[in-house]
Formats: sequence, structure tokens, C-alpha cells
Amino acid sequence: MKYRTLGKTGLNVSVVGLGGIPVQRITPEKTRELLERLVQLGVNFIDTARGYTVSEEYLGAALEGMRDKFYLATKSMSRDYEHMAADVETSLSNLRTDHIDLYQLHNIKTQADFELAFSDKGAVAALKDAVKAGKVRHIGATAHSVDALAELLRHPEIETVMFPYNIVENQGEALFAQAKLQNVGVIVMKPMAGGSIEDGTLAMRYIFQNENCTVAIPGMAELAEAEENAAAAGIEGPLTEDELARIETIREQLSGRG
Repeated sequence: MKYRTLGKTGLNVSVVGLGGIPVQRITPEKTRELLERLVQLGVNFIDTARGYTVSEEYLGAALEGMRDKFYLATKSMSRDYEHMAADVETSLSNLRTDHIDLYQLHNIKTQADFELAFSDKGAVAALKDAVKAGKVRHIGATAHSVDALAELLRHPEIETVMFPYNIVENQGEALFAQAKLQNVGVIVMKPMAGGSIEDGTLAMRYIFQNENCTVAIPGMAELAEAEENAAAAGIEGPLTEDELARIETIREQLSGRG
């Protein structure tokens, strides 16, 4: 497994992390098996969210006795102080931990979102207080539009950004480079383009070539998925001519669907 520093957080994270959405589809017991295998593979980063139904609860149960093996990230759609503070407490309870390594504003997008979240009575103020209290260690945010990503990079409180990036969605590349200059960690969501890319190894290899990306978080529920993604991280060298040709084929096929 390879590791990169997650921007100004200083966290040394594996380039492959666990995206927690599919955990909703399995059981706490299967979640435990998955985490045990991830430890063996060297994966040390987990991302989940308040909005992923039982994901936090299942992960919290599965992490018993293994909390020190992972950096734990979650996120909330709350934009005001009161609701974000409450969500932090809920996440701590669900995840059965006394601290969360990275708490993120989830899918921030409108100007109203930004104005409220970054106001004196906003969600960021709640997260700052949670950091002071030792409940949260670092603050990040997720976005889906380039405009929102650019706006996030104007706020020094934001230590990490999460954004879609894959073979067919590369609109964030220039801003990833800007994030790197600002020492902001980049977490890649949707590495398989929402399941449209079937070659998981190639999809992950494409992302790893971009040094401005810190960690990719494919959704994983099966041991085989974890093994494939981790193996991709272990392949040395740049993309081959064959891989580059396959990437172009995938782009042509998926762009044709539109």
C-alpha cells in the first residue's frame, strides 16, 4: 500500500480508502470482516456520513478494538451551528469513538449554503468548537460542482476537499493542483463513475497517477473489491500504452451514452 499526506491535516493516509455507502447493504458482521481485511491490506482511511442510513452504526460496531487502525471521516448536511453540533454528537455515538479525525460539510453547493455555513452561527463554527473540545481533529468539505470547489478553496478553515474524479470526469483537475499548492488534501469520490467503469484496477490506476489526489474512496462491501483496489495501489510505474488506449475507449463508450 502507498501512503500520502492528507494536506495540512498531516495525516498519513493510504491512497485507497473505504467509501462507506455500500456498508448500508451488508451486516455489522460482514462490515467487521471487511475492516479486518482492510487492515491486512494496509488501508487506514474510512469515509462515511450521517446521511448513509446505518453506515455509521455498522462501522462503529465493526471498529470495536480496531479504532486505532483507521483515520475516521464522516460528514453532515447541516449548515447551522445547532444542527451541526448535534450531528457531531450523533456521529461520535454511532461510531463509538471519542474523536473523529475529519468532519466534513457534506455536498455544499449554493451561495446560501456558504453564507450560513461560514457565518458566526454556522456549521463551521460548530466544527471549530468541536476541534477545541477534542471531538473533531480536522475540518473538510465535499462538493460536486467546480464553482463550489473553487469557493471552498477560498476558506482557510477547510483542510480537505472531496470531489468526483475518474476517467470520464476530470473537471476538477486544475483545482486539485490549486489545492495542492494550498496544502489542502484531495479526497476522490466516485472513482468508478458511479459504477459505469467496470475495470476497477484501471480506474484506480488512473487516479493514482495524479499526485494532486491524496486518497480515493471507492465504495466497498465485498472482500474481493477491497483486494482489487488495494492491488491496484501496488502496481508500480506510469500507465502503459495499453492502459492509455483502454482509457480512451472507456471515454468514448461512456460519452456516447450521453
